[in-house]
Amino acid sequence: MSTVMVCGSVALDLIGRYSGSFHDYQAKFPVTGLNISLQLAQLRTSFGGCGLNIAYGLHQLGIKVLPVSAAGRNFDDHYRQHLQALGMDISNIIIDPDYAQCASAVLISDEQGNQITAFHAGAAVSPRRPLPSTIQGIETVTLAVLAPEDAPIMLRQARDLAQLGIPIMFDPGQGLTEFVQADLAELLNLCRYLIVNSHEWQILQHNAGMDAATILAGNHQVIVTHGAEGVDIYGANGIPTRIQAVASDCAIDSTGCGDAFRAGYIYGLLGGWSPEICARLGCLTAVYNLESDQTQRYHISHEAFVQRYEQAFDRRFPA
Repeated sequence: MSTVMVCGSVALDLIGRYSGSFHDYQAKFPVTGLNISLQLAQLRTSFGGCGLNIAYGLHQLGIKVLPVSAAGRNFDDHYRQHLQALGMDISNIIIDPDYAQCASAVLISDEQGNQITAFHAGAAVSPRRPLPSTIQGIETVTLAVLAPEDAPIMLRQARDLAQLGIPIMFDPGQGLTEFVQADLAELLNLCRYLIVNSHEWQILQHNAGMDAATILAGNHQVIVTHGAEGVDIYGANGIPTRIQAVASDCAIDSTGCGDAFRAGYIYGLLGGWSPEICARLGCLTAVYNLESDQTQRYHISHEAFVQRYEQAFDRRFPA
């Protein structure tokens, strides 16, 4: 069976919901400097980390997944038991005793899906974390995902994976602002798939010193997500194909929808399907996350997944 390696953070997140819109707040109370005060309707802790969220989605879709990360001592409080109960292989999540805390994010979303995020790397930067080439079972890995982390970590992993000839999906995420031009140029050269949201797509071009055409000419499959507006898939001709998001009447929380999309997209890649089909599968997986109150709590049955795909896109599920 093919295995997907996911290199990324293990995080314990604090997630808040603002019962209004940031836009309306700004119109009513103009923000001066960076001072803002919000009364939250909800605040909770959640298992998270982009890497582990993607791994969870892949696991739900029946894909064998191998997460690679470093965690702090508090991983043993509840997170370990959660992943073990799922039956996920966590043998390559090492605990660094020098760090009390796993990575952590504070995410506040409004009712329109806009989000304010702050991130602390915690144990994710541990020098004890293994390189992909040192991991038992690496020979079964057919795709590696580099989920958002510090640039030096992602670059070190990418170089190692490239030496092994394993295709890489580069997902720089929220840390993209910290990447320098030389690092981005090398990472883009090493990866086969690039996935970013629309805001990150602009930052990437600026920090890499490349326009969209130059990036697209690098033999990448480029996926740019637009939240509720869907996703653009760029082919070799540089012209995007828009795939619409899946509508939902019971949306709860958009946190982690991008990670779930990535899991669904990878599911399609492993099936050998077209980028358009991969994107539809990604959009469908994302809506399962959207309808859950936590990023690692939704459940997918294959039968229901097939049925919902055919209803959402008015076409047969790919064979």
